[in-house]
Amino acid sequence: MGNGGGVAAPAIGAAPGGARAAATGGRVVRPEFTGSAREYFRIWIVNLFFTLITLGVYSAWAKVRKKRYFYGCTRIDGDSFDYFASPKVILKGRIVAVVVFLIYAFASELYPPAAFAFWGLAILLLPWLVVRAFKFNARNSAYRGLRFDFTATTGQAARLYLGRFLAVILTLGLAFPWFMARQKEFVISNHTFGKTSFGCEIHAGEFFGFYLLGGLIVMGLSVPPMILMGAAVATKFLPEAFAWAGFVVPVVLFYAAYAVGYAYIQARTTNLMWNGTYGPGVRFASSLAAVRLARLYIGNVVAIVASVGLLIPWAVIRMLRYRLENFSMIVEEEIPHEASPELERVGAAGQELGDIFNLDLGI
Repeated sequence: MGNGGGVAAPAIGAAPGGARAAATGGRVVRPEFTGSAREYFRIWIVNLFFTLITLGVYSAWAKVRKKRYFYGCTRIDGDSFDYFASPKVILKGRIVAVVVFLIYAFASELYPPAAFAFWGLAILLLPWLVVRAFKFNARNSAYRGLRFDFTATTGQAARLYLGRFLAVILTLGLAFPWFMARQKEFVISNHTFGKTSFGCEIHAGEFFGFYLLGGLIVMGLSVPPMILMGAAVATKFLPEAFAWAGFVVPVVLFYAAYAVGYAYIQARTTNLMWNGTYGPGVRFASSLAAVRLARLYIGNVVAIVASVGLLIPWAVIRMLRYRLENFSMIVEEEIPHEASPELERVGAAGQELGDIFNLDLGI
């Protein structure tokens, strides 16, 4: 699988037939997604069925099957990605995560103060969980026979997730955009492809502007209509039969406004992140449009609700295809990438604990 030390691997973005990048500007390589909603629906419905009848045991196999499908359908320069994780390893990690969650649930129910002890321990373990989760996912992902890796230490993760997040608490959340910029830099800069490292530079000041404008978008789109609906209810302008609209309409408007604001922040921060990412002989670019992303979010939610969940695969494929269409890699120089020495196996407990406690460890 390309993990032997000292083995030269093909360059990222090497063109078929040995074509070289242009002397100036570089060669633009765009991902190609060959999957379809129909194909993924078959995988999704089978995964859902077996996960339900096995009371969740099959979920580990479902996760691997899903990832292998998406990796295999994502091609860059004619080659797709590979995912090597073992469902049994993931199942063991999930068992550990479920046991920890059950202990937490029972202990906090029988002795409520125990919840504080659990959360205190969870905070201390968070850097370790983050590192283990990223290592597990990276070391089980490969392209052209070379595996990825995540090289950060628990100490480095602690300085970010505990030390810098303390600044967010002390500033009552005002430093959150700065924290998010540093978090994305941390994740990308500590990933490697074989022995090749990546770098990422993000100007945190721009993150502040994105989050501020995103918040203003949410308030500007939701507050005035909510005030009007509240006034209509208070003055009994709405007929009795439509009194329910006084509650439902403001909620719907708020979530729609939140989707627009969230899409704006996601589009701008994702573009800034990838536009600041580079490696030897290569740099990346992203051009997501906030309005288009908002339409996708809102359209997906409406479709999923209207279909009672059956259009989830369609929504997932639709979103993934749009993101890949607006992502590109600029190859400025063909660099041979060397395989890392054999990587130590990493258990899935960190990733599964993160999933069960709803920790977003991605970028």
